[in-house]
Amino acid sequence: MGTQRETRDVVVVGAGPAGSALAARLAWAGHDVLLLDRARFPRRKPCAECVNPAGVAALRRLGAWREVTAAAPARLDGWRIGAHGGDGFEGCFAEGVHGIGIPRETLDHILLRHAVSRGAEARTGVRVVDVLRDACGGVTGVRAQGEGGEREIGARLVVGADGLRSVVLRRLELLGRRPLLRKVALTAHVHGFDGSAGRGEVRVTGRLACIGIAAVGEGLANVTVVVPGERSKEVGGDPGAFFDRALATHGFSALRRVDEVLATGPFDCPVRSAVADGALLVGDAAGYYDPFTGQGIYRALRGAELAAKTADAALRAGDTSARALAPYERARRRAFGPGERMQHLVEAFVSRPALLGAVARRFTARPRLADAVIRVTGDVAPVGSLFTPAFWAGMVW
Repeated sequence: MGTQRETRDVVVVGAGPAGSALAARLAWAGHDVLLLDRARFPRRKPCAECVNPAGVAALRRLGAWREVTAAAPARLDGWRIGAHGGDGFEGCFAEGVHGIGIPRETLDHILLRHAVSRGAEARTGVRVVDVLRDACGGVTGVRAQGEGGEREIGARLVVGADGLRSVVLRRLELLGRRPLLRKVALTAHVHGFDGSAGRGEVRVTGRLACIGIAAVGEGLANVTVVVPGERSKEVGGDPGAFFDRALATHGFSALRRVDEVLATGPFDCPVRSAVADGALLVGDAAGYYDPFTGQGIYRALRGAELAAKTADAALRAGDTSARALAPYERARRRAFGPGERMQHLVEAFVSRPALLGAVARRFTARPRLADAVIRVTGDVAPVGSLFTPAFWAGMVW
């Protein structure tokens, strides 16, 4: 059988939160959208599985919140952050807002079905292997492989929403500097965590980068063990055994793992630009730096909103050049640049337990300072709210 060919307005590669949300928005706007993913849904995904309050608001705007609440996610009102056996602090999101914990297997399947309900066509079990280009180098579609053989799908716009190891990103050659963080994350579900207080916990462990835990509903909690790059070889071919030892060693021996440990990383994927002639990137494919307490899914959903606005205008104008798509790049940098810089600051504290302990003692004495930090990580308050005279007066005096 020869190569099959077809043409669509938009091809979205990757049906995670960013890809499905963008497909839903563009299809609802009247465009012919094809959503592709190499996996078959529902499927597990290595992730901390927390959606911060701003992510909850984005799910409401998308129109998918009713389906999400029907899946009975766990409520998340704040976080406790501290060092193993040492000082820690708790912070709450603002009154009247909350985040959620929900398995990615559940959330992604909901969002995929939502995209289809809005008019997108979805095909799973299809692997995109390359992008198609015109004589000037502009992207004109994708080459994909599935059960029906190889297929070339022409498109006015190709969207790379295929995650950390994005094929679209690499074919566009938009990777930036070499990654600085070489961490590996191991995730699994456990029984035995009491999430009734509505708090997730991040525990900085010294030899490990940290262990995070949060309820995700139905009596389950997600545990994420983050391993520094210099120790990643210790994980070896048995991530389950490493994960179980980490829990036993760092005060979580009462938890019982109930499924396979999944691994992901590294946590640093710098991108020079999220747009090119005929293509744009959203979600982790558009750049990634170690989200701390649920910002990753929010940025995927918010990035889809920003991309949809620009893409819709470009498609209607008949111009999907990098220049026409540039408003999305500028909006994305304005929206996420301060938060990414904040993540670099958070990394400095997480990698230094003694420094974290000193800050924790100050936050324990001044709970409003802790709340201010947690609200920023929840994208409830802007990063600039931490750089006010009142905040630093509380830190110093």
